[in-house]
Amino acid sequence: MLRTLLIIYMISFALPSWGSGLQNAINKIFPNQIKVYGVKIIGTEITPLKDIEKAAKILKQWLDNDGDEKPDNSLVVSELIKNNAILAMGKTENDLEDSFDNLIDVLEEIDVDVDNFERSLVGLISEEPNIAYLEEILHLVTQVGYANAYPEVFGEFKGSRISQAMDIARGGFFKKTPKVYPENSWYHYYDKSCDYSCMITEYFYWSLTSLLGAQIDRYDERYTSKIAKNLINELGIKKKMRCDKGIIDKISATLILQSYLEFKKNNL
Repeated sequence: MLRTLLIIYMISFALPSWGSGLQNAINKIFPNQIKVYGVKIIGTEITPLKDIEKAAKILKQWLDNDGDEKPDNSLVVSELIKNNAILAMGKTENDLEDSFDNLIDVLEEIDVDVDNFERSLVGLISEEPNIAYLEEILHLVTQVGYANAYPEVFGEFKGSRISQAMDIARGGFFKKTPKVYPENSWYHYYDKSCDYSCMITEYFYWSLTSLLGAQIDRYDERYTSKIAKNLINELGIKKKMRCDKGIIDKISATLILQSYLEFKKNNL
């Protein structure tokens, strides 16, 4: 199967725009390598080839949604290639992190701009579920491809049209993740390690996949804690127990499960 993929999608892996030192380092640390329309997927030695093959198929679908064996947007693919976009895969979290650390050490030794290199790289753990493949590969396509092809629209900086849409959805401009979002907001993202450009990447993913129907089974969890507290009050539970976060969380989880089951029942 992998051989078939190599014939259909890929050419032999080479990094002509980078120095031989960087190419040799990548080849040593991530020896399993594939290209999809010129976009690189690299895997550690223990990353299963079947998982790299799966990632290649998903990347191909994101780039060639109509299945005519040609990229839907040649400009986006050109930007991915020009900016040396890479999907780096490891079998486990430790495998991927250790390989990244080893690669960064080599990059610093040969005086490569590490920050610039990392901006075009997305990591993926092969043991993660399919939804993680869909998300991380789309991140690579949007943050390196669309953001560079159409900076005024999809640029990952304040002032682009997608940043303006995100700030409206979040209830304002926040350079860092706020502790609490305004009540009039409807998009919340709480990862403290995510800077403003990263938040745009995430907003792009959640917006697009929601429009495509990929998030249809997700339940809106924003109000379950409030509903749970109201329910506890109505049941006359003692004040001490009303303040117990563990009880509130359990009731919230029950409400989410009940709503999900009702949704599935009504949509069979």
